Amino acid sequence: MRHRPRHLKSRAVKRRPLLSLLTLAATVCLTAGPAPTANAQAPDSKWQPTIDARWGPGLPTERKLEIFDEFWTTIDERFAAFQDLDVDWQRLRERYRPEIAAGVSRGRFAAIMSHLALALRDSHTFANDQGVLNTPRSPQAPTLLLGGAIFSRLGACATAHDDGSALIYAVAPGHPLGLQPGDRILGYDGRPWRELVQELLAAELPVTGGGSSPSAFEDTLVRAAMVNWQLFETIDILKHASGTVEHLSTAPLRTTPPSLSRFCTEGMVVPGVPTPREPSDVVTWGAIDGTRIGYVRVTAWQEDAGKQFTDAIEELTQGRESDGLIIDFRVNSGGNMFLGDAGLGMLFDRPVPTIAFAERADPLDHLKMRPFVGEPAEFCGIPWQGFAPSLYVIDMCDRTYDPRSYDRPIAVLTSPAAGSSGDQVALRMTYHPHARVFGKPTQGLFTSRTFLELEAGWSIAYAPANPYRIDDPHDYLAHSELPVDEPLWLRPDDVAEGEDTVVDAAVHWINSQTPKTLRRRRRRSGAASLHQCAHRTLAQPRYRTAQPAGVSDGMRQTLASDQARASADARPEPVTLLHP
Repeated sequence: MRHRPRHLKSRAVKRRPLLSLLTLAATVCLTAGPAPTANAQAPDSKWQPTIDARWGPGLPTERKLEIFDEFWTTIDERFAAFQDLDVDWQRLRERYRPEIAAGVSRGRFAAIMSHLALALRDSHTFANDQGVLNTPRSPQAPTLLLGGAIFSRLGACATAHDDGSALIYAVAPGHPLGLQPGDRILGYDGRPWRELVQELLAAELPVTGGGSSPSAFEDTLVRAAMVNWQLFETIDILKHASGTVEHLSTAPLRTTPPSLSRFCTEGMVVPGVPTPREPSDVVTWGAIDGTRIGYVRVTAWQEDAGKQFTDAIEELTQGRESDGLIIDFRVNSGGNMFLGDAGLGMLFDRPVPTIAFAERADPLDHLKMRPFVGEPAEFCGIPWQGFAPSLYVIDMCDRTYDPRSYDRPIAVLTSPAAGSSGDQVALRMTYHPHARVFGKPTQGLFTSRTFLELEAGWSIAYAPANPYRIDDPHDYLAHSELPVDEPLWLRPDDVAEGEDTVVDAAVHWINSQTPKTLRRRRRRSGAASLHQCAHRTLAQPRYRTAQPAGVSDGMRQTLASDQARASADARPEPVTLLHP
């Protein structure tokens, strides 16, 4: 194993236009933390003795060093998302390797590896000892989860409020602490969560989760208040109804089985639209009661999400006349971005080029990139010669073109709980001329992912490719903020009344775009608000054509030149792309 003495520091070569769209009130930065020293040891915290004792000594020191060196070197030579990242990778090695060589426990080694990966602010990049991080969280097994949960053991769903508290928006019936929608988690044991989470990070508990863009990382820190209550004796709740703060024991939450919340969607129940109940409910849809507005929620691009999304778009946009469409990506765990391609084909009036990927061009230069091609693979039932830009043209994954389109307003709802292919498909929707984005930016996890098989019981991965818009090939998307046209979020007063602030704003915008004659017709029919009446069913047979009418000559050349686009110096390295 090589241990090069060079001192590399990766910094952005220019300020990203996307990042300038959002100013963060938070002080959390894309940094690796305090300046390390060569003699750094485990943080002196009350948690460290427990971390050392809970999981024992672990692997031999020699094997720990091998895992550390392999991961560090792989990142140093192949990680493709150093752009816009202020991290001194060499100094992190100098900080942690001597400590490992001197001997560390299993829990401490798990913490070192997870914090090493966290410094890269890319959720496709992690080094997790599953046996440690999957241990149920408690004061006797202290780990830290950044972000939320689809099913919360708190028995309630909470989202990041703009004042730094966690806003509760859904509660299991008969909650043991009497929590209600509109209440807010302020902290634990009489201390603000903002302070506690920074202390937990500084103490370097074994950690998982996080966000890839600056705002997404801050959002995960706030939402983490919902999932780390097991570390504390009391929880501090601001009651919405009374305006008072209650300090409640967490003991009633420690039940077997736990009191689980409903499926946490980062939103409220929408009348007329089914709410997902299980992880397998990847697509739910309907028409909002009292409106002619279709609503599609996609929580993952997995399993049969492609067929369901296609069916939903066809039903809601291609049968009868509608006033608009809402597509909700506020929670989307990613998967295969191409599962959305056929559905998007019914919304766009032509194939639309979007992105391409780049990989590291020089193992000695963190910022030098080249086009990524990869190996031939099959997508949408069609063999492709690698990951050429033509693969990412909207509605051309199967090399056929759907001539139908949708010219009504489309509201796209997003949040930092959407990542990977959740980022990518939300980005694709920004290319639609009638689409408008509501909510918060997505996670900024635009990279690809490949796994390293280094040790049984460990899950280790990194990002070997970084996308860019094809019209801006030097502006890479990793860590970037998805532009949001209408930045707003759930408000306590609305949540307490069962109303979704983001959905209401989207409905208002769609109605403002509706021709006056249609609005008058709605008033005469008695349809008035988001919370009235029953939904309509829209349907029309779907068809496809292999002749892409209206496709430009340039696009035809793109579709015909995949092999020619293959870079001569591209490594034929096996890479698993999540959104391929």
